[in-house]
Amino acid sequence: MSTQPYIITPDVVKSQNVDTLNRYIEENKSGLHRQLLSSGAILFRGFNVHEASDFEKIALQVDSDLKNDYLGTSPRNIVNGTKYVFSASELPPYYPIMQHCEMSFLPTAPRRIMFYCFVEPKIGGETPICDFRKVAADMNPKIKQEFKDKGLLVIRNYCAPGKEEKNSFQLKPWVEMFQSTDKTVVEQKCAVNDIQVEWLKDDALRLISKHDAFKIHPETGEEAWFNHLQVFHTDAAAIEYQKIARRQKTINSWGLNLYLQVLTMYKRLTENPINHSMHVQFADGTEIHKKYVQHIQDLIWKHLYFLKWKKGDVIVVDNFSTSHGRMPFKGPRSIQVAWTA
Repeated sequence: MSTQPYIITPDVVKSQNVDTLNRYIEENKSGLHRQLLSSGAILFRGFNVHEASDFEKIALQVDSDLKNDYLGTSPRNIVNGTKYVFSASELPPYYPIMQHCEMSFLPTAPRRIMFYCFVEPKIGGETPICDFRKVAADMNPKIKQEFKDKGLLVIRNYCAPGKEEKNSFQLKPWVEMFQSTDKTVVEQKCAVNDIQVEWLKDDALRLISKHDAFKIHPETGEEAWFNHLQVFHTDAAAIEYQKIARRQKTINSWGLNLYLQVLTMYKRLTENPINHSMHVQFADGTEIHKKYVQHIQDLIWKHLYFLKWKKGDVIVVDNFSTSHGRMPFKGPRSIQVAWTA
C-alpha cells in the first residue's frame, strides 16, 4: 500500500485565499498536527499560492521555528525576497533524488519539511513520498536486526574550491556548504553535529558519522527507517534508475539506466568506496551487500506515492516518519522548500 497524504482543498477551508488558509491553519493547529502524525504528510491543493512569499507565510503558520542553515548535500539557492525559502535542488533534471528523510545524518534533523510548486512540471518531476514506518515494519527480520546491531557509517567527500570536476556524483565544495573558508569553523560545526572531520590532499574534506539505522518518533513512539543508505550507497543510484526506467519507459531513461549500471561497476572495480563522493557502510567499517540495498529500495517503491505537482501545491511532511525524493524530468520545473528545527 502506498503512502497517502491527507489532502486539504478550498472546499474544506471555504476559500482559495492564502490569508484564509493561514487562518484555517492557525485555528486548526492541533487537529492538523494529529493528522500529520497519522498520515505523515498534508497536501494543501487548489489555493492561490502565487509566490515564494506566500509559501513562506504558510510555512511560518504551520511552524514558526523555520531554519535556513543547511548542512545537507543537495545544492540549493535561497529564493530572493525570503528568509527561509530555498530552491529544492539544483541537481541536473535527469538525476534522480532517492527517498530520504531530510538531513537524517545530523542529530538535529528537521522535524518537518515543506515543499511548494512554483512552476508545475509537464514531463516527470514528481516528488514521491514514502512512509518509512511501513518500510521498517515490512523489512526482512534478519536484515533488520543486522542493521540494528551494527548501525551505519556515513561517508561524504567534498572537494576544495576550484577543484570541482564535471561529475554529477560530486558534492559541492565544502566552502559552499559551511559558508566559510575557515577550517576551524568547519571543525566546530561538525563537532556540534557529531561528525568526524578528515582533511585530505589539496584541502579536500571527508566527513564521517555514525548513526542508528532506525528512529523512534519522539511523539508517537513509532519506529521508522531513518538514514541515507538508499541515497549514498555506491549501488543505490543504479538500483533506483532501473526502477525509474521501468516506470517512465523512455529511451532516455533506459539509456541513463545502462550508463549508471556501467559506471557503478567501473567505480566498484577502480575505486575504494570510502573515496566515493558518498557511501554508507556498517558502523564497524564492513561493506553493506548490494542485496540489502536492493531489499530496502524494493520496500520503498512498494510504498511510494507519486505526487504529481500542480501549480500552488504546498505539502507538509513529517520528516521523522516520511521521506521524499524527486523523479527525473524534462522542461521547466520549480519546487521550493522550507524546513524547521
